[in-house]
Amino acid sequence: MKREIPLAITFISGFLLIVALFIPHKPFGTLQETFNDWYIIVSGFTMILGIDSLLLHNWNKVKRRKSDWPYALALIMSFFLTFLWGLYSIVYEPTHNPFAPTASFLKYFYKSIFVPLQATMFALLAFFIASAAYRAFRAREINSTLLLFSAALVMLGRVPEGEQAAPYVFGIISLLFAVYFFIEASLLTAGFLKYLYIALGVLLLAAIYPVGKLLLAYLPKIADWIMNIPQLAAKRGILIGVALGGIAMSLRIIVGIERTYLK
Repeated sequence: MKREIPLAITFISGFLLIVALFIPHKPFGTLQETFNDWYIIVSGFTMILGIDSLLLHNWNKVKRRKSDWPYALALIMSFFLTFLWGLYSIVYEPTHNPFAPTASFLKYFYKSIFVPLQATMFALLAFFIASAAYRAFRAREINSTLLLFSAALVMLGRVPEGEQAAPYVFGIISLLFAVYFFIEASLLTAGFLKYLYIALGVLLLAAIYPVGKLLLAYLPKIADWIMNIPQLAAKRGILIGVALGGIAMSLRIIVGIERTYLK
């Protein structure tokens, strides 16, 4: 019965929500709102359980003096300080709202402690994003090269003053590649590859001015086209896949095939 009752509740709830979605009339029309209210109530209890689990996990680290126990102690102290300060703002301050403009919680804790910590976290996250972008954009194959080229166009097209800097960026890159091709050609004896490298270098040098003028005139439009056509098409494909995966997983849970939530 420990398994059958939760499975029956899950099946009945999921089936009624599907019926309410397609039959917006009484008594099914209001079922979705009722289930949403119950979801909010249950999520409140799950938050309490999550806080209890977090504090207990970190308290065990402090009690056993694990390697990172000072961080666990800082987390526990910060939690109770935040909770008690917010409770004081609700009970004793005139506004009875910790996020009111005159509340001490908002002025001294949220704006002076929480917001700077949040900014620090996102600033550190920028380095990880840059590292991941470097690994993804290394032009080792045609897909990575296209990704690198598209990302450069979008960043220059969306960043302030990027439109003005784009011709110079393209000119420097073309000049570097042209020098590379000329050096490679000088190291080779007469042959097709030597003349190909020379032709590529000359072509890059000749393309600096016309391509620079083109980027100066149409770079924002090119960036918008990349974001609205190829990027949006790929995004829609990913969202369709996510939606189909969510539907499949929901059906597995409703019919009782997926039971990992019972563990």
